[in-house]
Amino acid sequence: MVIGTLIGALGALVLKKGTDKYSLKKLLLSAYLWGGLFLYGLSTILYVVALRNENLSVLYPLVSVSYIWTTLFGVKLLKEKMNFWKYLGLSGIILGVVLIGLGS
Repeated sequence: MVIGTLIGALGALVLKKGTDKYSLKKLLLSAYLWGGLFLYGLSTILYVVALRNENLSVLYPLVSVSYIWTTLFGVKLLKEKMNFWKYLGLSGIILGVVLIGLGS
């Protein structure tokens, strides 16, 4: 599941890279668009496979880990800025995932 969230976050990063410079027509022909959609699709397939073996109430909250990956990729690779509220939000996600894990 964690690998699926990582792949989904990479998909978001690739889509973001592709949307910065293209018009809609060029975007539809962009390798970034299709690469990002492929990564999202792969992430979804991994999620479906994981659902076969685990409870939805455990797995679905783990999808929020993709927000952590996406934020880290944005900061590291796209030079986006972090602030107190973003750190607080990520801390809340981490705490929530840990609590769900402890409760299962």
